[in-house]
Amino acid sequence: MDLIASFDDIAPRPWANGAGETTELVSLDESARLTPDRRRWRLSIARLDRPGPFSSLPGLDRIFCPTAEVVLSIDGTLQRAGPGRPVRFSGDADVALTELRESCFAINLMTEREGDHPALTMLPAPAERPRFVLTLEPVEGWGRFTLLELDGSEEPPGRLGVIGMS
Repeated sequence: MDLIASFDDIAPRPWANGAGETTELVSLDESARLTPDRRRWRLSIARLDRPGPFSSLPGLDRIFCPTAEVVLSIDGTLQRAGPGRPVRFSGDADVALTELRESCFAINLMTEREGDHPALTMLPAPAERPRFVLTLEPVEGWGRFTLLELDGSEEPPGRLGVIGMS
C-alpha cells in the first residue's frame, strides 16, 4: 500500500470563488502521472462552514460527498446529499450549498469530460478491489482523509469508513 496524500500534511487553499477553503489531495496534473490511461481527475476535501455558492469549474464532472447532511441547489433544483449519498453534477452547473446544519467536510472528485477512457468512480465500501482508497476516519494507523494506492492483491484497510476509487 502506497501513501499518495494525507489531509493532515497539506495546507488548505482558498476556493476558486474565495468563499471557503479546500485541501487538494491530487491535482489534475498529478492524476495524469497516477493514472495515465484515464481522464485527468482531481480529489480535494472542502470545509463547509456556511451556505454559499460553489465555484464554477467548466469542463469537469463532479462527485460531491459530504460528511454530514446538506442540501444543494443545482441549477435551481434542491438535492439532499450526505454520508454514503454522493451527488453528481456538472462543473458548469449553477450550484449553491443552501442548507447546512453543522460544519463538515466534503469529498470532491472531479474528472475532465474530454477523452475516451472511463472516469474514476467513487464507491462506499467497494465490492470489487479498488485501485485507490480514501480513509473517512482514522483506520489501521492511517489518518482521516488519507489517499492510498493499493498494490495487486492488497485489501483496503478496514471495511468501514473507506471510499474506493477505481
